[in-house]
Amino acid sequence: MSEGVEARAQVQLTAPRARAADLVALARPRQWTKNSVCLAALIFSGQLTDPVSRSRSLVGLLVFCLASSAIYVFNDIGDRAQDRVHPTKRARPLASGSLSVRAALAEGALLAAAAFGLSWLLSERFRWVLAGFLALEILYTLVLKRVPIADVMAIAVGFVLRVQSGIEAIFAPQSAWILLCMFFMALFLGFGKRRGELALFRGDDVRAQRPVLGSYSLSYLDIGLALSATTALVCYSLYAVTVQRNETFLVTVLPVAFGILRYMMLVVVENRGEGPDEAFVRDGPLMAAVAVWTLLCVAVLYFGLQLFPAA
Repeated sequence: MSEGVEARAQVQLTAPRARAADLVALARPRQWTKNSVCLAALIFSGQLTDPVSRSRSLVGLLVFCLASSAIYVFNDIGDRAQDRVHPTKRARPLASGSLSVRAALAEGALLAAAAFGLSWLLSERFRWVLAGFLALEILYTLVLKRVPIADVMAIAVGFVLRVQSGIEAIFAPQSAWILLCMFFMALFLGFGKRRGELALFRGDDVRAQRPVLGSYSLSYLDIGLALSATTALVCYSLYAVTVQRNETFLVTVLPVAFGILRYMMLVVVENRGEGPDEAFVRDGPLMAAVAVWTLLCVAVLYFGLQLFPAA
């Protein structure tokens, strides 16, 4: 008798924990790394050492983490039927049936409300950027992800809005080159993700997993990868030459070029492009390139590193 009571008590304790784990998994905190671009303006404007700017930037980062999680929730609600036949996504809480749609809707609404609530600590222009981001992501979930080319461009514009939010959070100077670089870099990653998905699925599986994939081919996506990668590198190089006063900043182009070529190798040669966020945290050479780029940027912008003699 006592064993039966203990077993029921264990089930009662395990259920809430499992539900909490499902709610966390639905919010996809592992993908919050994408929102790190919200801090670009803080770093490149030279305000990293300013405590007020740091605080405002971190609030902005948190806002976009909450907002992006809300979008992930709503996206999973709409995609739960397709996710059930996906080799990995079928384990997601909604696709597996471990979490109800009603609970997911409540979580998504709460996350979106929390994002807007925190946004009132920042400027009105920041809130407009946030509203634009949410509107774009909802439009992507409902329509744009089914439209070839527009699906990848929508993802890229979403990253541009993240960068712009960082600018508005601390009233940093506007930089067209950084926004263009972000757009084409995100376009590059988006094409890489589509290529990885297309290489993973074949035949009828393509349309079953993601209908828009039927409009692409590997050769077309390879062209998109090459064009977007080249343009992103050119835009970043022009930013380094025309905006940054310290000529040593030009050295940061090297790890950027290596990172782009390394990711292209992962996508084209090793067919590992389905999850760009995972590649950036699991691939050693890619992580090293990001680390070197970060250290060089900090050394040049904040410690005045000079590798070239002054003219």
